[in-house]
Amino acid sequence: MSKFISISIFLFSVLLLAGCTRNDAQREFEKQAYTFPENFTQTTNQGAIQDADEDDWRTSPLFQGLVEIVPPYPNPANTSQAIQFEVNVPGVNSLNGLIVMTRFDDNDFRTMYQDFESLPQGLTTFQINPIEFAEFGNVEGARGLNRVFIFSGNQQMISYGDILVE
Repeated sequence: MSKFISISIFLFSVLLLAGCTRNDAQREFEKQAYTFPENFTQTTNQGAIQDADEDDWRTSPLFQGLVEIVPPYPNPANTSQAIQFEVNVPGVNSLNGLIVMTRFDDNDFRTMYQDFESLPQGLTTFQINPIEFAEFGNVEGARGLNRVFIFSGNQQMISYGDILVE
């Protein structure tokens, strides 16, 4: 009986440690996400990657294997063209909604896209108007390097990256 208890305690400890490690990795990922944008992944109008920023559009530890964010295109974008987003969900019911936000200089956030339905298996696409990067809706306010945050419907960070608006 004591051998059974020892094994049970050992297994519980291993699971607890694994959970802590994953939570630590998620916290580190989020810490990196909230830094200021520095570079961006350059993409064509058709979505081909021309120059990748290794920090952009990584999948968080909590969502590894559950969702993939395709780098948005075009990037850079001008203020008169929509930015295309593609989210690939390989499993069934593995993502319960999607929220896309940006952050302004005063640390206020704006929701640019939201869908609280479970994303279907496969590719989901949507567009964002670059003017939404402007706090006051003006063209000049949208220009520059903008950080985009992607969350699940229950507000867990999935990915982040930067978009240049010219």
